[in-house]
Amino acid sequence: MKNSDPCKEILNRLGNNPWHLGPQDRQMLLNTMSRSQKHWLPRLTQMVEPPHPHDGFPAFLLDTKPFESLRQAIGEAHHRSQLDTATADELQRFVDLYRCYLAEPSVA
Repeated sequence: MKNSDPCKEILNRLGNNPWHLGPQDRQMLLNTMSRSQKHWLPRLTQMVEPPHPHDGFPAFLLDTKPFESLRQAIGEAHHRSQLDTATADELQRFVDLYRCYLAEPSVA
């Protein structure tokens, strides 16, 4: 019997819609992609306008398929001034849209 990588399965289900995953799968990705999280989070705080992403922001998503073009556009930039206007705007939109991605859904 083959050992399956749960993160790989989750990434396959992620497809092009990160919102397709439930809270537990999102948390598992954060835990598994901690290296990506540590790489991107400090960079994001230098490349977007306040309020800056908090420690729980899913910066690791930049290393997933849906954000491949944004990641390539960012390249080696570490500061907003190094980004062209379109990339800076897209990155800001990414941060604004995914602020609550790892939050547990509230029960009404």
